[in-house]
Amino acid sequence: MAAANAPITMRETLTLPSIGITTQFITFTHVTMESDKFICVRETAPQNSIVIVDMNAPNQPLRRSITADSAIMNPTSKILALKAQIQGTTQDHLQIFNIEAKTKIKSHQMPEQVVFWKWITPKILGLVTQTSVFHWSIEGDSEPVKMFERTANLANTQIINYRCDPTEKWLVLVGIAPGSPERPQLVKGNMQLFSVDQQRSQALEAHAASFATFKVAGNENPSTLICFASRSFNAGQVASKMHIIELGAQPGKPSFTKKQADLFFPPDFADDFPVSMQISEKYGLIYVITKLGLLFVYDLETATAVYRNRISPDPIFLTAEASSVGGFYAINRRGQVLLATVNEQTIVSFVSGQLNNLELAVSLAKRGNLPGAEDLVVQRFQELFAQTKYKEAAELAAESPQGILRTPDTVAKFQSVPVQSGQTPPLLQYFGTLLTRGKLNAYESLELSRLVVNQNKKNLLENWLAEDKLDCSEELGDLVKVGYTPDYLFLLQTILRTDPQGAVNFALMMSQMEGGCPVDYNTITDLFLQRNLIREATAFLLDVLKPNLPEHAHLQTKVLEVNLVTFPNVADAILANGMFSHYDRPRVAQLCEKAGLYLRALQDPVIHFKYIEAAAKTGQIKEVERVTRESNFYDPEKTKNFLMEAKLPDARPLINVCDRFGFVPDLTHYLYTNNMLRYIEGYVQKVNPGNAHLVVGQLLDDECPEDFIKGLILSVRSLLPVEPLVEECEKRNHLRLLTQFLEHLVSEGSQDNLLILTAIKADPSRVMDYINRLDNFDGPAVGEVAVEAQLYEEAFAIFKKFNLNVQAVNVLLDNIRTIERAVEFAFRVEEDAVWSQVAKAQLREGLVSDAIESFIRADDVTQFLDVIRAAEDANAYHDLVRYLLMVRQKTKEPKVDSELIYAYAKIDRLAEIEEFILMPNVANLQNVGDRLFDEALFEAAKIIYAFISNWAKLAITLVKLKQYQSAVEAARKANSAKTWKEVCFACVDAEEFRLAQICGLNIIIQVDDLEEVSEYYQNRGYFNELISLMESGLGLERAHMGIFTELGVLYARYRPEKLMEHIKLFSTRLNIPKLIRACDEQQHWKELTYLYVQYDEFDNAATTVMNHSPEAWDHMQFKDVIVKVASVELYYKAVHFYLQEHPDLINDLLNVLALRVDHSRVVDIMRKAGHLRVVKPYMVAVQSNNVSAVNEALNEIYIEEEDYDRLRESIELHDNFDQIGLAQKIEKHELLEMRRVAAYIYKKAGRWKQSIALSKKDNLYKDAMETCSQSGDRELSEDLLVYFIEQGKKECFASCLFVCYDLIRPDFVLELAWLNNMIDFAFPYLLQFIREYTSKVDELVKDKIEAQNELKAKEKEEKDVVAQHNMYAQLLPALPAPLGMGGGFAAPSVPMGGVGMPPMPGFGMPPTGSF
Repeated sequence: MAAANAPITMRETLTLPSIGITTQFITFTHVTMESDKFICVRETAPQNSIVIVDMNAPNQPLRRSITADSAIMNPTSKILALKAQIQGTTQDHLQIFNIEAKTKIKSHQMPEQVVFWKWITPKILGLVTQTSVFHWSIEGDSEPVKMFERTANLANTQIINYRCDPTEKWLVLVGIAPGSPERPQLVKGNMQLFSVDQQRSQALEAHAASFATFKVAGNENPSTLICFASRSFNAGQVASKMHIIELGAQPGKPSFTKKQADLFFPPDFADDFPVSMQISEKYGLIYVITKLGLLFVYDLETATAVYRNRISPDPIFLTAEASSVGGFYAINRRGQVLLATVNEQTIVSFVSGQLNNLELAVSLAKRGNLPGAEDLVVQRFQELFAQTKYKEAAELAAESPQGILRTPDTVAKFQSVPVQSGQTPPLLQYFGTLLTRGKLNAYESLELSRLVVNQNKKNLLENWLAEDKLDCSEELGDLVKVGYTPDYLFLLQTILRTDPQGAVNFALMMSQMEGGCPVDYNTITDLFLQRNLIREATAFLLDVLKPNLPEHAHLQTKVLEVNLVTFPNVADAILANGMFSHYDRPRVAQLCEKAGLYLRALQDPVIHFKYIEAAAKTGQIKEVERVTRESNFYDPEKTKNFLMEAKLPDARPLINVCDRFGFVPDLTHYLYTNNMLRYIEGYVQKVNPGNAHLVVGQLLDDECPEDFIKGLILSVRSLLPVEPLVEECEKRNHLRLLTQFLEHLVSEGSQDNLLILTAIKADPSRVMDYINRLDNFDGPAVGEVAVEAQLYEEAFAIFKKFNLNVQAVNVLLDNIRTIERAVEFAFRVEEDAVWSQVAKAQLREGLVSDAIESFIRADDVTQFLDVIRAAEDANAYHDLVRYLLMVRQKTKEPKVDSELIYAYAKIDRLAEIEEFILMPNVANLQNVGDRLFDEALFEAAKIIYAFISNWAKLAITLVKLKQYQSAVEAARKANSAKTWKEVCFACVDAEEFRLAQICGLNIIIQVDDLEEVSEYYQNRGYFNELISLMESGLGLERAHMGIFTELGVLYARYRPEKLMEHIKLFSTRLNIPKLIRACDEQQHWKELTYLYVQYDEFDNAATTVMNHSPEAWDHMQFKDVIVKVASVELYYKAVHFYLQEHPDLINDLLNVLALRVDHSRVVDIMRKAGHLRVVKPYMVAVQSNNVSAVNEALNEIYIEEEDYDRLRESIELHDNFDQIGLAQKIEKHELLEMRRVAAYIYKKAGRWKQSIALSKKDNLYKDAMETCSQSGDRELSEDLLVYFIEQGKKECFASCLFVCYDLIRPDFVLELAWLNNMIDFAFPYLLQFIREYTSKVDELVKDKIEAQNELKAKEKEEKDVVAQHNMYAQLLPALPAPLGMGGGFAAPSVPMGGVGMPPMPGFGMPPTGSF
């Protein structure tokens, strides 16, 4: 395919070698390109440097001497990120710099090596280590944040890409690794997809991946898609696939259907694989780029293959999105930077022709606003319209490429569709679709506004204007201006946020509004300047300051100040144009000097005047003459006065000033009074003869000699303007001065003219004679002069003489003011133009019938608007009909035909109206019908509306005529809510309730109109009829919540017996809050409670039941409600309520609240009420929580009931109460068991003495002994033994010895028994003690014997070892003794006392003394 016809075009934008980049550095590790803004290259030879290529100026690279392992430029701004490994470690040092500001933004030391990094947004760097992925924001002081850990499939892979979706909720990491052993040349691709919200990862096979957004039909929120391409080797087969999957599908919303497509690799590319994927959001295309330079193009929506071609002969290792053009950049190993873009002129025709995919061609054309599918789109639109698929047709028209269907024809087509009952009008569907897509054009804006204004919903217009949805026009302004005052400042601020140029246009529109701009110019300017929109503020001010008014001086100064600071060249242009003259010149001059506009600074009038003054005072007359002649910046008045006061010998500077700035009379007076007559002659003859009349006039005022003046006039002769000269002389009554001058002119051939003109000026009585006698004069000109001189009869005679009949009749009409003579003259000459002038005059005088007759004679249709207006004012409609019938034969004007119909109606010629509208005409029937209707000409309006099928207005007209049945039929055809309402209300007022119900059923299906209908019926007392209407509405197919709710409200007000049944039947279809208000107002408490429960307003339900219990209370319902309330206080309010009204059920209530209430507070409530015993079952049930208040309350009850078993059980199981207090309370109780419980409490509390004393007091000796045993106190046990002996309780004494066996001392027992002759009772104890003691001694002896045996066995073993050693020694030969010693070996003599141990007593026991 020829490159020119290819759907994708490729061009080389740059070659890296051409800007000094050597080939060795054109690799994946040295070159980075994060966006279409910059390329960054890292060089390591001949020195370490970073090269930054700005794609807007690629041939001017920025080279900086920087050492780094990696460098990447921010995708949108001149911010550079650098990475370098810290020497001797595996850590990386990261730094971010602002190149323009030459400042470091932030830095960080990573504890592990970063193997890949990338700008995933303009504010966030993605950092990939061997194990994890981090995000590092350039804002603030934050450190990198760990996002997720790498999955196992990415182990031992080279990371080549990392991306996030626009919402930053989804992340994807891509890496490549060597191929499988069966196919090592085919590189593996692996991908990790991570969900930030779910904190989960999924491992997939992929070489390239990218995120995209796509708007699914029926879902207002865009879907996030993941696109990825893979090429894998499995079971001996190579599979190449591309997948498109939606991420995080929205519940209940239409979702994107998963798509996949094959990637077809040619045989020569068997081992090729994808290295990159880019998405064109502009055109909805997917670009898949392979390592060997193949490009695959797919449609994002359908995954249809669009194009495949090789775009580079060299391997591609890097790509970047070119979002502004919907393409991408690619860099190959040769260093070529290639730009791929869509060929907008051919891609649609390529898809429709080469691929034969018409649907995709139309979709592409709509998506990218591309040419080539016009016929297809129009054909498809017509098909949809023919199939009555108006919604689809509206969407197609709204998205039509290049707006080919956004035309008045399309609007008319939708307007022509009859509206079906219960359906949205197709026209509204169309406009709604357009509003969701963007801005309406001027015609669409006007038509939509008409609809809105007719429905009295002008607030919608303000919203749309604020959102810049409408195209403002004069017609739109006329439509909405009546009775509507928008907030212009708010609208301007809103537009300014999104469309600065649109804001300028809107501000200029406001400046041109009638009555002045609604917002002060200074306020508008400040709004622009606050957003630094200098150019827009300048554009606005330059337009509105064109009149150059003094009151705008501060604004003139402001626009110059702002531009001199920011855009001096603009300020220079403004000053050069000389637009302004009221600004603060000293201030602007200072700013000009600061901005380097020195010449402009010198344009200060003060400076120029000072210069002239200085030159004059120093005698530099030539310089004064030059400056006064050339400069435009001095003050003329001030300079003139100075030069006159200076009285220079040379008057030329003064002549320059006065001639240039209109001070000729002052100049003449100065020169004459100073006797500088030669300068007067020189000025008139050489400088400006055209001003001679001014000189002559001033000389006459100065009483100059006439001879000098005559000579001066004759010296210039024909160069002198005659008429101004005559005027000047005439004003001063010196026309005689001109006699000689006029004679000179007569001699040149203008005598007649001059004679008549002079006579007109000097002797009017002779003018008529000259007119009759002379023929050689300029009739038209002289006639006009005569008119100016108020010689009207003479002027009429001149015009009539020269057959200038129109001018003649105008003199009669305008000057002589005689219509009768004019009519007579018109009859005489019989010229259409003359009759026209007569007709106009008659019309002005209110002679409408005569004027119409004259217009008809003149066959003049040009003044039909004035005729119509005058005829209507005079009520001359019969004459007007004649005139309009003549006019419409000459011209086809809608106004004429429209007025003719109106005139027919005014004279009650209805048959002519019916006949006329059936014939071809251009009347604006809609406007005529509206006018007739407004003026109560309903029969005529009925004819018009019926003819144009304006059923809405026809219905209202029929209502006015009281033809209600026909009005209903017309309303049915109109199917407009407004029409239905008007007919309905009229039928209600006429008590035509059957017809009113038919209308009402078509109104109440619209939520916004339902309440209005209801109020209308109710205000007139027609309650039963309204209820009947609403009940009928329940069965409608389009019945909505509002109908069910409104009927419920009506039942609440007028039929309460039906209310509960209605609520229960339709609870899911009610607007419960509204019905709640109605029930509350009407005091239907039972129904109100039910509604609160259905609406989950359990607090209000419970409150209502308690406040209105006679009607609303039901025990089972209340139990269900109270456990669901949110307010804790209601629990206790319910307790009080039940205590007062239903005490028999209070325990049942408390049981369901047991897990929610504060038991202490419940007990307190019941205690204060004096009914604690009532809730005993509840307290027993909750006592397991061991709450102090509950325990004490129950214990009190048990004491009162003398139920000591339950009391003891309560005390044993639940210890959270005032134990001592309870014990003291019952220790003197009359019941023994109660006192015993008190002793038990003292025992539990460790009050051993009190417990024992209480037990002894009640002869509960067993309890006393057990208490002593549990106390572990020897003294208490021995005291109890003494007590038993004292009381003669020998058996208790013997029992106590065993109960307190471990605490009592044997010697104390033996002594006590011996002294009290109770050895027999103590003997069992002593036997037991002796047996236990001897057992212990036997154990000790046994242990000692075993220890001695072990020691002896050890000693014997040691002796055996020594003996064996000595035996081996005897077998060895004797060894020689060392020098200085005896000849034999002699063991040292050591005394053996227990093998070297000191003597020990037997068994280690001390010596036994005497016993």
